[in-house]
Amino acid sequence: MKKIFSILIIITLFLSINLSVSSCAKPSEVTVETETTPEEKAEAPAEEEAKFTTIKEGYLTVGSDITYPPFESVEGEEFVGFDMDLVREIAKRLGLEIEIVNTAWDGIFPALIANKFDIVISAVTITPERDEEMDFSDPYFDSDQSIATKEDSGIKTKADLEGKILGVQTGTTGALEAEKIAEEINITEIKTYDTILLAFEDLKAGRIDAIINDFVTSLDIVKENPGLVLAEKIKTDEKYGVVFAPDTPELLKAVNKVLKEMKEDGTYDQIYNNWFAE
Repeated sequence: MKKIFSILIIITLFLSINLSVSSCAKPSEVTVETETTPEEKAEAPAEEEAKFTTIKEGYLTVGSDITYPPFESVEGEEFVGFDMDLVREIAKRLGLEIEIVNTAWDGIFPALIANKFDIVISAVTITPERDEEMDFSDPYFDSDQSIATKEDSGIKTKADLEGKILGVQTGTTGALEAEKIAEEINITEIKTYDTILLAFEDLKAGRIDAIINDFVTSLDIVKENPGLVLAEKIKTDEKYGVVFAPDTPELLKAVNKVLKEMKEDGTYDQIYNNWFAE
């Protein structure tokens, strides 16, 4: 009798446990989908960014034509200027050492495309033609063109360039602007130079009458050279960008991210004011 009673107790316990487990189980055929709100998406961790590579491990190799103050020039044995400070901060935020290679303007883009540099920063205007062969960062500087001349030249506007000899740097937007002017009025000659500094030497020597060049650089140069003036600012609404070979999209993305952060946290403004604050 005790044995039968014990068996009944075991059976009762077994049935109780089985019913309890069954009542707690989730139906396997039912799925519940929840929609993520915009706020939840914003709080969600970002996807891991693609890793960029550089030509030399641990270094950002930079090409620049160091003849274009106040963006890049030589002071003693150091490369200085707005672009130089900007690119050093970019390299720092990318966790890289920096190597800046002084390169002639006429060969700087072919060298970049051939992967001799990771990037070029050299007051480079973003143009459709350049954008077909290379990639650009988001714009980091606004620019226009200008007419620089001697104080006593009598040149005040583009119209006064009639019959004059103009100087430009080869392969620049200043050279393109001079060609546009030559289509509107009679220009005796457009002389090209490897660097803008050589053009200004010829202007001071009287071998040319005026220079068409980026406003900020020409303004910086005439301030250091008594007897030279800026006759007119030519509105062209140009924008400078950091230049990349077309096969480095991950590095481009990383630099754009850093530039954005620098503008948001005030670092860009600090660098800008160091060079352009009046």
